Amino acid sequence: MREEQSESPSGEPVGVSMADILELPDELQTIVTWLMRQGEAGLSEVAVLIQRDEAITNTLLADLAVRGFVQEVSSEGEGQPRYRVRLATKRTRKLSLDL
Repeated sequence: MREEQSESPSGEPVGVSMADILELPDELQTIVTWLMRQGEAGLSEVAVLIQRDEAITNTLLADLAVRGFVQEVSSEGEGQPRYRVRLATKRTRKLSLDL
């Protein structure tokens, strides 16, 4: 199954860059970098990572989702959603054929 890349109205891929992640507060940066390594994780897993209760963790993940850093992924057979980082795809450079 191929995951579709969303695009902005201008046709640019939507997502965040590594520079955007570095501008986050430490706690949010920890969540995003950990999710990058994990691929995806559930609310309880993230709560354990940051040593917060699930209500606070849910608020932090919702904030990251609104900012475009993570997306909620529904998983079949599980009650709670899972989260994954939304990284922007690298732009390819078009070289002139007149080299």
